Amino acid sequence: MQGWQQKVDRMLEAHAAIIAVAGRMDTVFEAVVNSALIAMPRATGAVIEMREGDEMVARAAINHAHECHIGCRLPVAGSLSDACLESGEPLLCNDTEEDERVNREACRASKVRSMVVLPIPLQGVNVGVLKVFSSQSHAFDEQDLLFARLLVAPVACGFANAAQMELARSHARLARRFEATFDQAAVGIVHVDAEGRLLHMNQRFCDVTGRSAQELMQCRFQDITHPDDLAADLERFGALSRGEIERYQMEKRYIRPDGSPVWINLTVSMVPDETGQPDFFVAVVEDISRRKDAENLAMRDALTGLPNRRAMVQRLGSAVEALPEATGSMAVAYLDLDHFKQVNDRLGHNVGDECLIEVANAIAGAIRQRDSLFRIAGDEFVLLLPGCSAGDVNRVLDRLSRAIAEKVAGRDWKIGVSAGAVMLSPGTRTSVEAVIEAADAMMYHVKEGRKEGGLPALGLEPRRVVPFADCRAVLQLH
Repeated sequence: MQGWQQKVDRMLEAHAAIIAVAGRMDTVFEAVVNSALIAMPRATGAVIEMREGDEMVARAAINHAHECHIGCRLPVAGSLSDACLESGEPLLCNDTEEDERVNREACRASKVRSMVVLPIPLQGVNVGVLKVFSSQSHAFDEQDLLFARLLVAPVACGFANAAQMELARSHARLARRFEATFDQAAVGIVHVDAEGRLLHMNQRFCDVTGRSAQELMQCRFQDITHPDDLAADLERFGALSRGEIERYQMEKRYIRPDGSPVWINLTVSMVPDETGQPDFFVAVVEDISRRKDAENLAMRDALTGLPNRRAMVQRLGSAVEALPEATGSMAVAYLDLDHFKQVNDRLGHNVGDECLIEVANAIAGAIRQRDSLFRIAGDEFVLLLPGCSAGDVNRVLDRLSRAIAEKVAGRDWKIGVSAGAVMLSPGTRTSVEAVIEAADAMMYHVKEGRKEGGLPALGLEPRRVVPFADCRAVLQLH
């Protein structure tokens, strides 16, 4: 009875040792092998082996009879560990020289003649074993096996607790890394709900939008998006919400509190809930204002500030591409100043530059708000007039002709303007080059008429707007 009490006391000591260090996996492993020797004093060693693929790897070991190496690897197949993992029960080996279940060569190398092997479960799966062994055969009996069964519970508990705490620490590390990445990212990051409300954002996003986090959390992204960009953004956001696309990317503008726009590159992806429905959206925002400013400079005429030929090709290209599906007509007018060379020759290039700036301002003030004016060469301009009739074009050209006349009145600038315009109907399929060539031909036709005396020396030909389809006959003349 006294021997039984001593074993119970040893078992309680083993339990207390394991519980005391629960929290670190390596410390738990060390406490387990030491506790096994406390509970089973006839043992000369113990080892914890964890399964990694087709091998058992020693993670903690103590051996009074022979040096035992942590990290030692043995094949799973043909071992007592394999049988223990498969059965899920503690196994007793009285003599390794007679037991066919053991790896005899490995046992001889470690001076193991008898052992008890216990499975270590984790979440319903046996992931390793605890081996308690002796250098003597028949060192363990049924009573030791019973104590081994009692020992496996705190072993598994300690292992599970350590794994859980390690997982918690891992989650905490990941959370810290995420927060650091979120807060210190060089781009703006914001979480958005399905209605567009801004839920959580980093400081960079606040800097880009010019608002505090408190202000932004009272907003939807719709509230700070430039009106001209909102429809395209909402269309993509809806497609993402419906699962039609995985993510979307676009360039758009936010409006800051002072009314100034800021260009951003926006990338949005959806985070689904457990049902697959949108939980929230992650938007990554990059400030591209500097690039846009540089692009804008590259698309502007340095003298007049008007969009240049490059901008004209881009803008007109988009308009021409949309024509097959368009619902309204558009016109393209080619403008050329008459007698401008004489201004340069008589008065010098500085005066010529001043003249061009004044004329550009006059034209820009005479056209409609939705029209676009481009300076494409020295004294040549192109005017894009969307959603117009031939009458609209004539009225615009009349206004700009009068505006130029008023601008040069009283100055030594004896200039006028020749203009040719082509109308493009919905459904037209053509190219930018063909449109510009046709408008240029119409303008040239007007200018040639003046040279031949059939038109006033200054001013505009009354019939200057020609349907694009009718331009071929004129083009054939040149």
